[in-house]
Amino acid sequence: MRNWWLVGLIFLGCERPFIETSEPELVVVEPDLTEVQTSRVITLRVQSIHFRAVQGVLLNGIPMDPAPPGPAYWQASINLRLGLNTFFLEATDQEGVSRRDTAYAAYLPHLISRNAPALPDGRGGHSLARLRNGNLMVTGGTRRRGGPAQGESFLLNRRSGTFSQMQDRLSTPRTGHTATVLPDGQILIVGGSRIDSPSRVSDLIETVELYTPAGREPAFSEIPVQGQPIRRTNHVAIVREANGEWLLDLIGGYGDVRYGSNPSFGVRRDLRTFKVELDGLTALNTINSAPFIDHPIADHTVTEAAHDTYFILGSQFDDGTAVNGNMRITYPHSAGRTLSPLPGLLTPRTAHATAPVLNGLFAAFGGRLESSEITTEIELLHEQTDQFFSMKPSQAMVPRYHHTAISVGIRSVILIGGFNQNGTAITASEYFIVSRE
Repeated sequence: MRNWWLVGLIFLGCERPFIETSEPELVVVEPDLTEVQTSRVITLRVQSIHFRAVQGVLLNGIPMDPAPPGPAYWQASINLRLGLNTFFLEATDQEGVSRRDTAYAAYLPHLISRNAPALPDGRGGHSLARLRNGNLMVTGGTRRRGGPAQGESFLLNRRSGTFSQMQDRLSTPRTGHTATVLPDGQILIVGGSRIDSPSRVSDLIETVELYTPAGREPAFSEIPVQGQPIRRTNHVAIVREANGEWLLDLIGGYGDVRYGSNPSFGVRRDLRTFKVELDGLTALNTINSAPFIDHPIADHTVTEAAHDTYFILGSQFDDGTAVNGNMRITYPHSAGRTLSPLPGLLTPRTAHATAPVLNGLFAAFGGRLESSEITTEIELLHEQTDQFFSMKPSQAMVPRYHHTAISVGIRSVILIGGFNQNGTAITASEYFIVSRE
């Protein structure tokens, strides 16, 4: 009888009813939150289903109203803020079992303006860089798809708002290259090819050029590369500082995937690093010793998000399959890097352009689909939540790919050049402008 109390507790426990702890389902019915919302005020309607009756749903801690068509639906009217909106949802059944979830909505009123400066001559596959004085420099590219590379550069004066052809030319005409701004204001021109849509290693350009702003001569000058040469085009480039040195990372692109005595043209997946000095570049690894990303990628974009954090966005179409090439690159330490995958684009695309449009929001403009058709649909990425949102432009945009985009002023982006569906380079530019609330 020493354990009579234990037997009593067992019987008391049996008197307590068993409660199934499975959580209620919670689904946003409308609006479609994968799309950017066009109205400032929305009615959020959710459905919560469970084998027990759901007593109610909270939105950010406030009860939602019952909604048609029946007892499983709730709704609430919401005033959206510009940018990302976060909704904390909680559904509770009659036994007090809750399901919590988080939903996001993007609100970005905007307008498209074609009242923008036109290039003196159409270009696609060019590079775009912002000089220290705020002017924009368009360099290289081609006049048509498959055409020869051009050596001219055009300058967009930020005061006059017009393009003019620069007197200085690239030492080697190129397309598909990168133009990266160094900390001292000079522009590093790397990679590219002699023609658009190259198919041979011999089409690639190994030389590197440095653009020195006006006032120093010459403006464009070649600098040597020590180590395994650069053989890639339609890649991305990142310049970063580590231990007081400038380093250049080159990622993906079309190029030599083998090197040695038997070079082979293909899509690259290596990440090569070079030390940047005023008198040249020094390779710190080779294609064999360089780290590899998950998938070969080309015609993708890179955008700086926060200090030492970059987004790489783009798809790779392989035998009818769209391979997701999206990733985040972070440089947490002076000599290291972290690569982490991102969700895929809602509409897989390549040869697009990317630019920040609002604090924490980045937009992918245009590009080509797997069908080779050009899309004008925009996708937004929120940097903290890794959420993508699709957005149809408020006005018709110029269909383009292999173009460039860059932020100009507050909440404004200019899109420059690119090719149309026929493969002809475009002269027209256009602005994407986030409207004020």
